[in-house]
Amino acid sequence: MAIIVGDIHGDVEKVKAFLAYKPEEEHVALGDYLDSYSEPVDRQLECLSLLMNSESVLLLGNHECHYLKNPLFRFPGYKPEHAEALQNILEANLGRFKVAYAVDNWLCTHSGVVSDYTEQLSDVTKLADMFNMSWELYLKDRLLNRRAKYAYQRILEFNYCLFVEGNLLAYNIKQIFGHVEHTHPIVGDNYIALDTTNYDESCWIFDTAVNKLGCVETKCKRTEWRHLI
Repeated sequence: MAIIVGDIHGDVEKVKAFLAYKPEEEHVALGDYLDSYSEPVDRQLECLSLLMNSESVLLLGNHECHYLKNPLFRFPGYKPEHAEALQNILEANLGRFKVAYAVDNWLCTHSGVVSDYTEQLSDVTKLADMFNMSWELYLKDRLLNRRAKYAYQRILEFNYCLFVEGNLLAYNIKQIFGHVEHTHPIVGDNYIALDTTNYDESCWIFDTAVNKLGCVETKCKRTEWRHLI
């Protein structure tokens, strides 16, 4: 059982609401804690600190990875003036992050998994282990290992498949991911896209214990359930 949240992008109130909701349950954050056009860097660092000091499972998003050493890409929102400080924090705490996590038969990643990974392997726990092993391999060699570099890039740039070539999204597993910048979750037959960055009033979450999406008010902590999966 787990409480899952999508992209945060420096919103401290969303982090607090997420962590305060059912604190006895496992919590999983899907990445993108940094980079914001509205939140100053000190608020973004507060978000990162709150999450790293919690017991939550933390996945890496592309907005963390482009601050690591030898990044393969950079995205809009990258702050060169803060890059060194952010890199030092992330590199010193890499063991705190994963790139995939399986819970209650859901595969959690930052930006979704395409079908070529699941044609031969549909066990979400084994898939998560495979992605995390690829990540560990990448960290050892960084840009030197072509296979690890490819896995790293695919893990963090999958999301094009949902909106550009939707038929590529894995159909034989249940998965939940962020990365899509929407106001409300997007729900498919076997996936949930949970990046609700553009919805300021509340924090959207998914509770695997009841298979429901909920909207936790960031001020009063009231939860309103909107969808049943």
